Amino acid sequence: MKKIIIVGGGAGGFELATDLGNKLGKNQEVQITLIDKNSYHIWKPLLHEVATGVLDEQVDNIYYAAQALQHHFQFTQGAFTNIDRDNKQVVIVDSNNETISIAYDILVIAIGSTSNDFGTPGVKEHCIFLDDQNAALQLRELLLSKFADFCSNTNKFEDKIRVAIVGGGATGVELASELPHMVDEFGTCRQNGMCSDQLDISVIEATDRILPALPEKTALSITKTLENQGIHVLTKTMITKAERDGFYPKEGDTIKADIMIWTAGVKAPDYLKEIASLESSRSNQLVVKPTLQTTRDDNIFVIGDCAYAMQDSGRASPPTAQAAHQMAKICCSNIIRMINNQPMKSFKYTDNGTIISLHDTAQGVIKLAGKSEMGVKGWFAMIIHRLLYRMHQANLIGIFRTIRFSCASKVMYKTKSSSIFTKRN
Repeated sequence: MKKIIIVGGGAGGFELATDLGNKLGKNQEVQITLIDKNSYHIWKPLLHEVATGVLDEQVDNIYYAAQALQHHFQFTQGAFTNIDRDNKQVVIVDSNNETISIAYDILVIAIGSTSNDFGTPGVKEHCIFLDDQNAALQLRELLLSKFADFCSNTNKFEDKIRVAIVGGGATGVELASELPHMVDEFGTCRQNGMCSDQLDISVIEATDRILPALPEKTALSITKTLENQGIHVLTKTMITKAERDGFYPKEGDTIKADIMIWTAGVKAPDYLKEIASLESSRSNQLVVKPTLQTTRDDNIFVIGDCAYAMQDSGRASPPTAQAAHQMAKICCSNIIRMINNQPMKSFKYTDNGTIISLHDTAQGVIKLAGKSEMGVKGWFAMIIHRLLYRMHQANLIGIFRTIRFSCASKVMYKTKSSSIFTKRN
């Protein structure tokens, strides 16, 4: 029996494990194992909502072990550390902190990405990176702690809590937009009068505008929306170091901050750089052929943010959830074709557009047939943004269970919306 190991339970890896389990695992044609350091899955594009309490991770998570039982694959919790290509084994540190090796015939690496600090001094020591659910929960606890301290301190030297976010991409912008509403909710639930006026938020971007993936007109419109919320958008601001008191730009005064968040840049984890002598890019991504197999080992596939997949345009596919989803579909087909000794398909990324959520509204573009763009905003854009998440869920648990999940999320949010704020009282 062939053994397929999938390392990483993000958008691409989790969908791939589910698809392969449904197609091959049911009849026990192969043994499929998913490995992830966490016990449950949260869709990464919504981590900012976990951090601000909009998304309840206890309602919207999907446990890997439960999914494995229902979709005919196995789950092992552990942190991936290395590949032994000679013996065709992956090395992990399991939940008991023991190093173990697991044999494979076909290996898929889908471990995602991390924020890139570009070697900027002080960033690792003083900033939070919103890379996974643990970081999102850590940020939420830090925010709540700062809010509580601010309200209880009657002799405040500062009249505001200062939050500085480096990175004007989707994550930084969406997080900034949610924070004022989190503060208002906190103030209402604790009945302490705290409001969003007591929050000073800055989004810091090194280039001349935020959201470079969007048309300039749309990015400018979103900038105005943020500014109307009282958020400072600082462009052409290169950060040279971070200290305990804030960020130090190349030009201008120190950007003081009580909470420092880094969402700028994307790279694969450092340990992936030339792991097992596989070819990698400058951002640590593993270079793959059009079939998504690594250039130096046909038995190893790579999908998602950690894959460097060059396209006909001369650019690599972007590190986004939609690219990971598309890669998972092609990878599933190619693994089945590989087992059956059939020709494989080439991965061709299709950009379907980008929608940015701004609390209770959204803006962005959608692409028709992958070519012409149409700008969308308001409630229509917000519906599309939510549908993308529900489509991801449907790929994992089916349409009917997704509808139930959606209804449950709405009910739980209304009944528990204040729980994360009142638990400290």
